[in-house]
Formats: sequence, structure tokens, C-alpha cells
Amino acid sequence: MTEAQLRAMRSASALLGRELTFVEEFTGGQHATTLLTTTGESELVVRAFPAHHDAAVREAEVLGRLSSLGAWVPHLVAASAELDDPVIVTSRVAGSAPTPDLSPLTMATEMAAALVRIHELDGSGLRPTPAEPLRGHAPIIKRAQREWDHLDMSDAVLIHSDFWCGNALWRGGRLTGVVDWSGARSGPRGVDLAWCRQDLVLLGSPSAAELFLEEYERLSGAAVDDIGTWDVQAAASAHDRVETWLPNYLGIGRVDMTAELLRERLDAWNAKL
Repeated sequence: MTEAQLRAMRSASALLGRELTFVEEFTGGQHATTLLTTTGESELVVRAFPAHHDAAVREAEVLGRLSSLGAWVPHLVAASAELDDPVIVTSRVAGSAPTPDLSPLTMATEMAAALVRIHELDGSGLRPTPAEPLRGHAPIIKRAQREWDHLDMSDAVLIHSDFWCGNALWRGGRLTGVVDWSGARSGPRGVDLAWCRQDLVLLGSPSAAELFLEEYERLSGAAVDDIGTWDVQAAASAHDRVETWLPNYLGIGRVDMTAELLRERLDAWNAKL
């Protein structure tokens, strides 16, 4: 095991007061070391964050709000409040990363249905987002700054804040769960909608992005009139860093992706906004 894996295993075992056995590492994210472990009786997921990162505490706080989603979400087993060694242990959610041959159109319909359920949850008391316009001088960022006052901030719900296909778990063509809740906030539904639309575009399917919005509006019974403005905010957030997301896509098996392709698809999407 790597040093990061060993540290996560030691910390989680100490937190639980029993020895865990390493099974595998989940590699679809970058901000945490995420391991599948076993007690010999059940499988548990361990997520260890960099020192002084409060994500473990934040995720522990939000998981209790998600009980109505049942087996779709992790259930808290233990979490450390020590910021010098932040770690959280949860149940395992059934499913795995989307297979490379899973149609983006299928992803769109499944993720829209899931997001409608998530947005029915109460986000009051969570930190609000977004708090302020993005900073920067690129044209798309300057546009996002100009359009900031046109965003509808009035309809706050519980939002995931990183709702992309790699944080959804799948079995065949069905979505079986949603993970990585450390970034959950209280905010407008457009944040999640635009982020997921952009992910579908980066996967190569602007048509799936449109289907995702159509399905969300159909299932929720409400139109999202400012989605174009939220798309601009998401695009501005991605502008300076989209290439750095390549390990996330490679981590879920999308070996067809390259940094150049991510940039090309983002720029093409931005040009149409």
C-alpha cells in the first residue's frame, strides 16, 4: 500500500477501535484518499483528507440529512473531529463507476431523477453557496461577473455541489447511489444543474446536457429560467482548471479522455453559451 493508504487505514482502524483490512482504492477523486475496507463482516468506505481540511466534519454533519434517500447514500459509521488527521468511515453504497460504454443520454435521465430527489431535501443551516462572483480576467470569467446579479438566489435547497457522473454509482444503466457529500451546501438548484450539464458536455454529449435539463424540469414540474446564467458560472469555474480534472476521468475508467480533449470540449461549449 502507499503511504497515504497506510495512513488512512491506521487512522480509520484507530477511530473504530478495530482493525480494518484493505480491499481497494477508489480513484475517481483527488481531494481525498478513498478506500474500500472490510471488518471481516461488512464493507466500509474510508475517506482520509489532507491535514486541517474540514471535509470529514462537514460530510458527517450532512449525512444525517440524507436519510430519506435510503440506500442511495452512505450512512455514517464514524468521523474524526481532529483536523490534524481528518477521516470519515461510512457504509458502502452499492454500485460502481459508470462504465465507459454507458450512454451519456442514459446518465442524463438517471441523474436528473436523482437530483430532483436531492433537491427536495432541506438545506437550511448549511453554508450558503455561491457567496461571491468568481475572480479572474478571462473573458468567460468577466462575463460571469457581469451576469452575477441576474442569478436567482431565492430558491435555496440542499445541493450536492459536485454532481457529476463520477460521484454517482451505477449498476448497468441504473443509478444506484450518490457519494462524496463533503461539499453539500444550501444554494440554488442551478449550481448542481449547470455542473452536471458541463460534465455531460465534457463527456462529449451536449445533447445529453439538454436532455438532463428537460428531464429535471419535467420531473420537478418547474422551469429553471436562469440555467444559461448558471451555465456561464460553471464554465467560468472550470476555465482555469479543466485540464486538472483529467485524473478524475481516468480514475473512473475514461481512458479515452485527454487534457486537450477536455479543453476543446469546454471551449466549444463556452462558445455557445
